[in-house]
Amino acid sequence: MIHSLEDINAKVKVIAARNPVYAEITQWVGDLLSTTVEASENIRLSDLKLDFNPLPETWHQGKSLLNPEELFLGWEKISALYKRLVELVGKREDGRRQAEGLLKAIEEMENGAPVVMKAALSSNYEAIEASAKAFNIDSPVLVLLLHLSLRPSLLIIAQAVLEHLDLSLWDYGHCPVCGSAPRLADLSGEGGKRRLHCSLCETAWSYPRLRCPFCENDNRKELSYLQGKNEIGLRVDLCGHCNNYLKTIDLREIPGPIILPLDDVATWHLDIIAGKNLEGKGTALSQAT
Repeated sequence: MIHSLEDINAKVKVIAARNPVYAEITQWVGDLLSTTVEASENIRLSDLKLDFNPLPETWHQGKSLLNPEELFLGWEKISALYKRLVELVGKREDGRRQAEGLLKAIEEMENGAPVVMKAALSSNYEAIEASAKAFNIDSPVLVLLLHLSLRPSLLIIAQAVLEHLDLSLWDYGHCPVCGSAPRLADLSGEGGKRRLHCSLCETAWSYPRLRCPFCENDNRKELSYLQGKNEIGLRVDLCGHCNNYLKTIDLREIPGPIILPLDDVATWHLDIIAGKNLEGKGTALSQAT
């Protein structure tokens, strides 16, 4: 979903009010995100050369409609947006040391596309980590800028594709549009129905609460969740079978909409807690419900 500047500003305020610790970082990410919204006005679906008709039968068998690595995204505009975001990073005192390295990170090209951006499309975080290390960049900053640069084109593509898909027929843990893994989940409505949110194109789709989207494990004894004391509306769902986790926002307690770049940053503490628990260092977990 393509959010307006008003949506972004409202979300930043909601997060700051809920958890002041995240006020500064979410304001910064909100400013970067607003820049991408403005850039999306210059992107046309016709420029992206999208062709997905007719809907292949393999989609009904669990194969995502698109392969992100094969998309024509208009790399000139994406690179220009990336460089604009690097300029904004460089204006921060803690970002100046990284600006030069961030620009060097996209210099290596293959078939007209920056190699590191192709790595982001394929969720090859090892390659991104290697690039960050080579150019003395904080890896989370590089990942954020890559995703934000790709975001306008990917959201426009996803929006167009979803007009042709019946997501009620999709019963898989990976994205029906691009095949990427989910980054967040939300709970809403009567009984707290779960939706997963794609880490790449941000498509949202329904998925059973008592099933791991990463390995499809539905053994209740191996599914659990972790919720911070006095932290209403946020939890981490964990799978003891594959040792993966998914951050979850309960929209019955915390007002939406989900804006993935902001909600992801504003729940970084859950990543830390989940990681410690999956390593066996944390406290006992509650049974998933």
